[in-house]
Amino acid sequence: MEPPSLRVSCLCGSVSQLVKSRPAVDTPPNLSLCHCNTCRYTSGLLCASYCPIAVPSLPHGVKPYDAADGWTRHFCSSCGCHVFRCKTADSGETEWELATGVITESIPEDCSKVMQYTHHDHVSHTKDGGIAVWIPEFQGQKMEFLEGAAPPRAREAVLQEDHLPASCACGRVRFHVTRPNPASYLPRSNISDLIYPYSSTDQAITQNPADEKWWIRAAGTKYLAGTCACRSCRLAAGFEIQTWTFVPRANIFFHVAEPGGGETIVPLDFDALPADILTSYRSSPDVLREFCGTCGATVFWHDKWRPDLIDVSVGLLRAAEGARAERWVDWWTERVSFTEDAENGRVGTEAQRARALIHSLEEGLRQWCRREQ
Repeated sequence: MEPPSLRVSCLCGSVSQLVKSRPAVDTPPNLSLCHCNTCRYTSGLLCASYCPIAVPSLPHGVKPYDAADGWTRHFCSSCGCHVFRCKTADSGETEWELATGVITESIPEDCSKVMQYTHHDHVSHTKDGGIAVWIPEFQGQKMEFLEGAAPPRAREAVLQEDHLPASCACGRVRFHVTRPNPASYLPRSNISDLIYPYSSTDQAITQNPADEKWWIRAAGTKYLAGTCACRSCRLAAGFEIQTWTFVPRANIFFHVAEPGGGETIVPLDFDALPADILTSYRSSPDVLREFCGTCGATVFWHDKWRPDLIDVSVGLLRAAEGARAERWVDWWTERVSFTEDAENGRVGTEAQRARALIHSLEEGLRQWCRREQ
């Protein structure tokens, strides 16, 4: 039987094509969520997921990056979306995989052979279990951990550090975040969809008339962080679950390499940064997304309405305690932002699988919150 074709697209549309699934004997491949350091640092997210495919045609504008794990990742040079990765075995055969977040449709539709998430990979790299602790099962089936019987538990620690390093895989993007200070309370922002769903909340509430500083948490020691399932974030990254923390621009400092060696540390000013550090994509008229033009890591989201409050991609953070950076961020567990958008732009089994994954994430977040209280 001919393997199905997969319709794929990135956010900007530069990648829009059909790719062939890799031929399977009887069953579709099981999908994993990978939590390894390389996947986190090349994507900017807390996990990545791929499915096997036949050799694809590479469209113009897809840029390769040879990562530390031996895989060459291919991402859109315009919007930063990860699309493919490949690795050549000792036998000389090249294995190709497709980022699952870019899949919009399977053709033909065959519900008896639907790819399913079954396990987590490389959870030990996270130190604290990462996002895997929030997705213990998928559609009622336990997600296996291929390294160890259970995810590691975060170590208790006192607040010590005065700055939190962050970097993409290639090191072109390097910055640090400082603790909240008086300047952290100066931005003014509508309340995030993470807290109040825009689809069902009156604008009189979301417009934040009381000027609440909702991004400052834990008595002024941490920043709010959360998960997002919106179509734009998915297609900008290439993967299913975006993770953001909300940090004032006044608390972000870039490490800029000097031509003769060494570095200069400067406050984040998008207009003043050297042009080769961040690549920008305007995903809507008033919204900019930044990514690394070398390795494709998602870095920032910001808009004209709150220019001094920046969404920072959590997968870049290098917290000593682990990938979730819980000494620095307070995770919102009541909701996945834009959860209603999980199926947007997808049809059939692809939409069903996306919805099921986000449902598992939401349930896992609630369970984790109850355990931690």
